[in-house]
Amino acid sequence: MVFSNNDEGLINKKLPKELLLRMLFSLLLNFTWSNPECTKYVHSIGLDSFCNVAWNILALDGSNWQRIDLFNFQTDVEGRVVENISKRCGGFLRKLSLRGCIGVGDSSLKTFAQNCRNIEHLNLNGCTKITDSTCYSLSRFCSKLKHLDLTSCVSITNSSLKGISEGCRNLEYLNLSWCDQITKDGIEALVRGCRGLKALLLRGCTQLEDEALKHIQNYCHELVSLNLQSCSRVTDEGVVHICRGCHRLQALCLSGCSHLTDASLTALALNCPRLQILEAARCSHLTDAGFTLLARNCHDLEKMDLEECVLITDSTLIQLSVHCPKLQALSLSHCELITDDGILHLSNSTCGHERLRVLELDNCLLITDVALEHLENCRGLERLELYDCQQVTRAGIKRMRAQLPHVKVHAYFAPVTPPTAVGGSGQRLCRCCVIL
Repeated sequence: MVFSNNDEGLINKKLPKELLLRMLFSLLLNFTWSNPECTKYVHSIGLDSFCNVAWNILALDGSNWQRIDLFNFQTDVEGRVVENISKRCGGFLRKLSLRGCIGVGDSSLKTFAQNCRNIEHLNLNGCTKITDSTCYSLSRFCSKLKHLDLTSCVSITNSSLKGISEGCRNLEYLNLSWCDQITKDGIEALVRGCRGLKALLLRGCTQLEDEALKHIQNYCHELVSLNLQSCSRVTDEGVVHICRGCHRLQALCLSGCSHLTDASLTALALNCPRLQILEAARCSHLTDAGFTLLARNCHDLEKMDLEECVLITDSTLIQLSVHCPKLQALSLSHCELITDDGILHLSNSTCGHERLRVLELDNCLLITDVALEHLENCRGLERLELYDCQQVTRAGIKRMRAQLPHVKVHAYFAPVTPPTAVGGSGQRLCRCCVIL
């Protein structure tokens, strides 16, 4: 047994195996063993003899290295570190996160792909040096890959997606957020080969149009989560394609798709009854009519972001209150037609009493302290946003928190200038952000 009381080093008697592994990994990353000062440090804490026995066995046992996350070392990680890890772990490694490791490039990831052919989960978020070459390597050697995050890998093109579709057909999760060179041709190549995709994140892929979504409709019938944030060329036609082909959809982000109308909500209502999360911030053409139909058909809704859906009124809140008992988080920021009456219906509903955890009402100018009194019925409320709700007072917040002491309230009281007496000078009162 590696960690017995007979080992010369004392550290192994005090620390669990997991912590020893973390220390070993930190040493491997941060120390130069030829440096006399490093050697002196190792000797001073009793690691020298231990490293010759137990740590050597630890390091050589590939089964200890099935999951590695280098995020905490991101500024120190260079290509050679990844290459050494891949040689040490080999086929044992299943999950690797290189998130934020900007020093890692194509060459080291090719070595990694060759050595770690059983990798299933790979996070390359923010590895800005990588190009299509990395995806070619993954396609050639990593056929078991299921989860791939390429967020902000801005050199990735359609060629990468073609490669992935040919060699990584088991892929279930792909994040291409802010890879803005991707077009409909890349999406078509991807979905033809990776028909088991369950989550596809395309935030900031600004070249995508409705035709790309038609390809998803045709091939991704298992899709559960789709993110189209800031895909500003997408219209109702594209959303209709998705809804008709992806009936299992549970999470959809359309925030920033500013051309959408109630036709998109109608398609969701009629085709996606399992929908749980809808983010439609800044979709300013959506109205009560669309949300009414959605609420009446999608009873599993848990989270909705309706920020800057400026046309909706209390009518939408009434429908959500009646038909969506599982609602936990709701953003109505900048929905300036919402009033205390809408909050009354929400707080008196099943979701208000039992489920509601987060409510955002920033810049809802008609909301007053009366709404806060209604929210006292929401016993599970954890966070309330009230920035620039000009009719809400400190006293009103204080009264509500007396009934809901656990709730965190974020509010901003803008500077005001009070009336002054004739001949007097105005005094600017400082009213500031409060987190209670």
